[in-house]
Amino acid sequence: MNDLEFVNSLKREILNDLYNRYFNTLNTLPVSGGDERWNDSKELYSHLNEKQRQELKSFVRLIMTDTLSNVFAKLDNVSSFANQEGFFELTLNGKIISGDLQEIFLMQIEEDNEAHNNHLNC
Repeated sequence: MNDLEFVNSLKREILNDLYNRYFNTLNTLPVSGGDERWNDSKELYSHLNEKQRQELKSFVRLIMTDTLSNVFAKLDNVSSFANQEGFFELTLNGKIISGDLQEIFLMQIEEDNEAHNNHLNC
Protein backbone atom coordinates (compact mmCIF):
# COMPACT_ATOMS: atom_id res chain seq x y z
CA MET A 1 0.00 0.00 0.00
CA ASN A 2 1.36 3.41 -0.93
CA ASP A 3 0.28 6.91 0.12
CA LEU A 4 -2.44 7.16 -2.55
CA GLU A 5 -3.91 3.78 -1.64
CA PHE A 6 -3.83 4.69 2.06
CA VAL A 7 -5.71 7.96 1.43
CA ASN A 8 -8.20 6.19 -0.85
CA SER A 9 -8.82 3.48 1.75
CA LEU A 10 -9.47 5.93 4.58
CA LYS A 11 -11.55 8.19 2.36
CA ARG A 12 -13.70 5.24 1.23
CA GLU A 13 -14.10 3.89 4.75
CA ILE A 14 -15.00 7.24 6.35
CA LEU A 15 -16.72 9.26 3.61
CA ASN A 16 -18.55 6.34 2.01
CA ASP A 17 -18.93 3.33 4.29
CA LEU A 18 -19.36 5.02 7.67
CA TYR A 19 -21.29 7.96 6.24
CA ASN A 20 -23.78 5.59 4.56
CA ARG A 21 -24.02 3.38 7.64
CA TYR A 22 -24.83 6.37 9.85
CA PHE A 23 -27.60 7.65 7.61
CA ASN A 24 -28.97 4.18 6.88
CA THR A 25 -29.16 3.63 10.63
CA LEU A 26 -31.03 6.91 11.07
CA ASN A 27 -33.69 5.62 8.66
CA THR A 28 -34.40 2.51 10.73
CA LEU A 29 -36.65 2.14 13.72
CA PRO A 30 -35.17 2.79 17.18
CA VAL A 31 -33.41 -0.21 18.63
CA SER A 32 -34.66 -1.22 22.06
CA GLY A 33 -31.82 -1.15 24.53
CA GLY A 34 -29.69 0.68 21.99
CA ASP A 35 -27.53 3.70 22.63
CA GLU A 36 -29.73 6.56 23.79
CA ARG A 37 -27.80 9.05 21.62
CA TRP A 38 -28.57 6.98 18.51
CA ASN A 39 -32.25 6.78 19.38
CA ASP A 40 -32.36 10.54 20.09
CA SER A 41 -30.64 11.20 16.77
CA LYS A 42 -33.08 8.94 14.95
CA GLU A 43 -36.01 10.77 16.51
CA LEU A 44 -34.58 14.16 15.52
CA TYR A 45 -33.85 12.94 11.98
CA SER A 46 -37.38 11.61 11.57
CA HIS A 47 -38.75 15.11 12.18
CA LEU A 48 -36.64 16.73 9.45
CA ASN A 49 -38.05 17.41 6.02
CA GLU A 50 -36.10 16.25 2.94
CA LYS A 51 -34.31 19.58 2.45
CA GLN A 52 -33.18 19.61 6.09
CA ARG A 53 -32.00 16.00 5.79
CA GLN A 54 -29.88 16.90 2.76
CA GLU A 55 -28.43 19.90 4.61
CA LEU A 56 -27.59 17.70 7.60
CA LYS A 57 -25.92 15.15 5.30
CA SER A 58 -23.83 17.92 3.71
CA PHE A 59 -22.81 19.20 7.13
CA VAL A 60 -21.83 15.72 8.38
CA ARG A 61 -19.78 15.15 5.20
CA LEU A 62 -18.05 18.50 5.79
CA ILE A 63 -17.19 17.49 9.36
CA MET A 64 -15.84 14.12 8.23
CA THR A 65 -13.80 15.74 5.45
CA ASP A 66 -12.32 18.37 7.77
CA THR A 67 -11.50 15.75 10.39
CA LEU A 68 -9.71 13.52 7.89
CA SER A 69 -7.82 16.51 6.50
CA ASN A 70 -6.68 17.49 10.00
CA VAL A 71 -5.52 13.95 10.78
CA PHE A 72 -3.57 13.82 7.51
CA ALA A 73 -2.02 17.22 8.35
CA LYS A 74 -0.77 15.83 11.67
CA LEU A 75 0.64 12.70 10.03
CA ASP A 76 2.34 14.85 7.36
CA ASN A 77 3.74 17.24 10.00
CA VAL A 78 1.98 20.15 8.30
CA SER A 79 0.59 21.00 11.73
CA SER A 80 1.49 19.74 15.17
CA PHE A 81 0.05 19.45 18.65
CA ALA A 82 0.95 22.14 21.18
CA ASN A 83 3.01 19.71 23.28
CA GLN A 84 4.36 17.62 20.39
CA GLU A 85 8.06 16.88 20.34
CA GLY A 86 9.47 15.34 17.21
CA PHE A 87 7.81 14.43 13.96
CA PHE A 88 5.40 11.76 12.84
CA GLU A 89 6.50 9.24 10.27
CA LEU A 90 3.90 6.82 8.98
CA THR A 91 5.49 3.72 7.52
CA LEU A 92 4.14 0.56 5.99
CA ASN A 93 6.46 -2.40 5.43
CA GLY A 94 9.44 -0.12 6.03
CA LYS A 95 8.35 2.46 3.45
CA ILE A 96 7.41 5.99 4.52
CA ILE A 97 3.94 6.86 3.23
CA SER A 98 3.34 10.12 5.09
CA GLY A 99 4.36 13.52 3.80
CA ASP A 100 1.77 14.18 1.10
CA LEU A 101 -1.36 12.57 2.56
CA GLN A 102 -3.27 15.82 3.15
CA GLU A 103 -2.38 17.18 -0.28
CA ILE A 104 -3.49 13.96 -1.99
CA PHE A 105 -6.73 13.98 0.00
CA LEU A 106 -7.55 17.64 -0.65
CA MET A 107 -6.83 17.27 -4.37
CA GLN A 108 -9.20 14.29 -4.51
CA ILE A 109 -11.90 16.21 -2.64
CA GLU A 110 -11.53 19.12 -5.06
CA GLU A 111 -11.78 16.76 -8.03
CA ASP A 112 -14.83 15.04 -6.50
CA ASN A 113 -16.51 18.44 -5.95
CA GLU A 114 -15.79 19.53 -9.53
CA ALA A 115 -17.16 16.26 -10.90
CA HIS A 116 -20.27 16.61 -8.73
CA ASN A 117 -20.81 20.22 -9.85
CA ASN A 118 -20.30 19.28 -13.50
CA HIS A 119 -22.84 16.48 -13.11
CA LEU A 120 -25.37 18.93 -11.65
CA ASN A 121 -24.85 21.35 -14.55
CA CYS A 122 -25.53 18.69 -17.23
